[in-house]
Amino acid sequence: MAEPHHRQEGDYNYVINYLPLHKAALNDDWEAAQLIFSQDDAAATTKITYYGETLLHIAVGTNTSHRFVHNLINLIASKDVTQLRTTDRVGNNALHFAAKTGNTRAARALVEIDLAITRTADQKGITALQFAAYYARKETLVYLLGVTQNVVGEDGTSPYLGVPGGDLITHTITAGFYDVALYLMKKYPNLAIERNRKGITAIQRLATKPKDFPSGTSEWFWEKFIYLCIPVDSRTDIELNLNSKGMASEPIKRSYRHGRNDLPFFTPPLRLHAFGCCSLHLLIWRFIRYAVPLVNRIGIAKLIHKQTDQLMKDICATVLNTRNYTSVWTVLGPATYKAAVNGIHELIEECLRCYPGLIWYKSEGSYLMFNAIKYRQVKVYNLVYQMTGHVALAASDVTDGENALHQVARIALPYRVNTVTGAALQMQRELQWFKEVEKFVQPAYRDILNKENKTPQRLFTEEHREMVEKGEKWMKDTSSSSMVVAALIFTVAFAAIFTVPGGPKDDGTPLLSKDRTFMLFAASDAIALFASATSVLMFLAILTSRFAEDDFLYALPKRLCIGLVSLFVSIAATMVAFSATLALVLRQELAWIALPVGLIACIPVIFFAMLQFPLLVELVISTYGPSIFHKQNSLVLY
Repeated sequence: MAEPHHRQEGDYNYVINYLPLHKAALNDDWEAAQLIFSQDDAAATTKITYYGETLLHIAVGTNTSHRFVHNLINLIASKDVTQLRTTDRVGNNALHFAAKTGNTRAARALVEIDLAITRTADQKGITALQFAAYYARKETLVYLLGVTQNVVGEDGTSPYLGVPGGDLITHTITAGFYDVALYLMKKYPNLAIERNRKGITAIQRLATKPKDFPSGTSEWFWEKFIYLCIPVDSRTDIELNLNSKGMASEPIKRSYRHGRNDLPFFTPPLRLHAFGCCSLHLLIWRFIRYAVPLVNRIGIAKLIHKQTDQLMKDICATVLNTRNYTSVWTVLGPATYKAAVNGIHELIEECLRCYPGLIWYKSEGSYLMFNAIKYRQVKVYNLVYQMTGHVALAASDVTDGENALHQVARIALPYRVNTVTGAALQMQRELQWFKEVEKFVQPAYRDILNKENKTPQRLFTEEHREMVEKGEKWMKDTSSSSMVVAALIFTVAFAAIFTVPGGPKDDGTPLLSKDRTFMLFAASDAIALFASATSVLMFLAILTSRFAEDDFLYALPKRLCIGLVSLFVSIAATMVAFSATLALVLRQELAWIALPVGLIACIPVIFFAMLQFPLLVELVISTYGPSIFHKQNSLVLY
């Protein structure tokens, strides 16, 4: 099995010859490997795969063969420590493989013997630390942060400076490790202006994570209440305690955290110690979070929001402290554009708070407000309410032959249109945008022609013609199907009046007229009749509408809203009338039937609420609720 001294190019038979050794590494079979080593001393360090990987690469990459890795590292180190740095075809050593797979045990074993391996980069200049961040291996990343030194020159390339530093901080943010990113920013402030291989800075990468900011989170009112009440501690300083040899021990979190991802660097004893140090108030919340997954999820979201907020502020403050206009403009400017595209108004506010002149930053030939309009980001556009009047007007000036009203006249991008349910409501939202922007542009711009010789109104009509047609079809289909149900309920409710339960007396009055249950039947049947009649009339009004463009703003949504509410009321009243009738008829023989029948009667109402209530709520809010365009806080941005 001895490896030939000189392998001819294209000859890969050795790969087959070393298959037993390869399988031994995969199966954590150290005894089988020892038998092979007794016949071939070089097998422990020779390359045994097509991609130039050694036995150590394979064993580390499994992240399961821990005994095999430990014994192999000791064997190799006893002969030549530098052999631990042997690389594959692309320059990856065993520590790179440990970082990619999250094999912290192997990483620790390698580093304890050869600290210099942490500074060894592959052919692209990427160290194991950057790999751990790129592949989102948090435990390994935190460990490597404690052992990878900030050195330059002959000792290696620092992973905290230049492009490597930019890669590290942007990968960390992409992975969502904001506590680690905060630690990096605190220890290496220069990372705020470093760029990665694609020229992206940390705050630009942060501007692509809308779901990790409060503005990107959609919550029900009870979730908002829990969000406000639940306590979190956003302190995330990571202490890396170094022993006398300069080796890093386990990273220790200085502060407690809550939830499944809490105290990610704590060993079990440390977790218990931190748990015991918390106040009774926090202990109660910990128990609630452990018992109720929803509360835990909200707590984790709130913690992430606090961390991104702190990270954003740290980066902006660091960039501003450079006192370099070019850095401020070229680092924060592109971030405001990305934030406008993704609707992160918090980041834009912070950037403008640091340097208000960023309101004039142009990207894709457009100012900030143009991009907010183009991408239909309401909370970003609402920042105009925090600017002085002349700035708001100037920001809507003509750009590339079109003003802001032309921009909003163009139909929104599909992924933004689909944030609203139904073509009719989508058309309503587009009209709301057009009317809003129309208030801010200069009067002369409302009828100005663009390069296509079109006014904003004409452009809006042409761009939204297909949406109007889809909205008309959606309205008619919804109204037709709902009207069938409403008409059926009307028929049943009307007939029930003449076939009352218990029958009539000789004089024609109901036999059970003095019974309270009968009065419940009569009232609910009358409500069902009137509500279903109202619903039928509203849906009929929709079907006979002209479906003009402006009708989608208020007239049509109002009719649909009234029709759906009436239909919901009529269904609920019909179920109540049915339950009352059954209770009257069967109460002599089966008195217990009232309760189960009443519960079963709730099922259709619940199903209807589950299927239609979200649409109904959205319809009511968009039609009768407060405008989506408003001042968000009292801060004056410019």
